[in-house]
Amino acid sequence: EMGKHLLLPLVILSLLLGFLQALYCFHCDRVNASGVCVSGERFCETTATEQCYVKKVYEGTTVLFGYQGCRNLCFPFMGCSHKYTVELTCCNSSSFCNKF
Repeated sequence: EMGKHLLLPLVILSLLLGFLQALYCFHCDRVNASGVCVSGERFCETTATEQCYVKKVYEGTTVLFGYQGCRNLCFPFMGCSHKYTVELTCCNSSSFCNKF
């Protein structure tokens, strides 16, 4: 009988811990136009306030280069200056959601 009383709190605790688990993200200091990491390739693990991100720099509709990793207080962004466009995408749906 005692085991039944412990079962529900254990299920709730395991669900809560599942939501609090850190995400793993692709990290790259520089991704080339072909989507290949050319500098600083590794993984990073998010903290409670971080998400995975991808940042791409375009000239027109052509990707020139980008970055990816873990980012604190990540907010999606798109900005243009002269002939370049910068797009920042954030995600926390699953580990490695920030594929370039």
